[in-house]
This record gives sequence, structure tokens and C-alpha cells, in this order.
Amino acid sequence: MPKTTITEAPVDAVSDGGNFATMPKDISHVTFYFDLTPNKAEDDSFFFVKIDTPDSVNDDLDTWYQDALNEIVARNAQLAGAELEGVAIKFGSARGGSGGEFYYAIDGDSTDVDYAPTGGLVAAREFASYGGGVSYSYGDLFS
Repeated sequence: MPKTTITEAPVDAVSDGGNFATMPKDISHVTFYFDLTPNKAEDDSFFFVKIDTPDSVNDDLDTWYQDALNEIVARNAQLAGAELEGVAIKFGSARGGSGGEFYYAIDGDSTDVDYAPTGGLVAAREFASYGGGVSYSYGDLFS
């Protein structure tokens, strides 16, 4: 069976009041983008939280986003006063051409994709260049 190549970000056809579209394939990880200096005009001081997810996680991040956010903030005191800008969602397999990673702002609109405030998506190896970050497995947060 041929693989479907994902070339455009998934978006919901009709706004459901959430921030994120339902992904067409299993989510492999999500990365939360926190602005550490939300009241300043610069956008170069960020903290990232990457969560690796099992195949069984719900493919609509809106269903578990608030619980994840609560756990992230509880475990990372440096986020006091920070503002969550958005989340990058990676799904499917980029190697096989049947997946991708896309950024969604926390704007209550799941019918569009947004641009990351960093100018592009940030990989875990780049976290230190912006201010830092941590990685968790889904099970670490929800055990």
C-alpha cells in the first residue's frame, strides 16, 4: 500500500474551540514553546518541553493538553511568569514521507497552522541556544 505524503499541516475543517487539529496519524512527540520574557519585545528567550508519546495517546492534543501543561508547570519552577506561546506536534514518519511536524499557537483556532515564534521549529539539541528545555516521556508525566 503506498504511503500518503503529508505536505500541508492538518487543520480542522470547522473550529471546535480548541487550539490543535486532530492529527491524521499517531503523534510521536509534542514540544511546548514557553516565552520566558513575555512582556518584552524580544523573542529569543524560550524554554521548551518535549514529550515523547506512545502510539496509544489521543491524536487530538486538545484532549490532554491542559493536564500536560499542569504537570509541566508543576515540575519546572523556572516557568513561573512564562507564557505558553504554542505547541509543535510531530506525527507519523518523516522518513517514510507520511508525517510531519507543525506548530500551533495557543489562539483558540484549530482551523489554521501558525508560525513558531522562534522563526522555525526547534529540535531538542537546540534548546540550550534559546534558554533551555527538558524532555519527558508521556509516562513520566502521567504515571
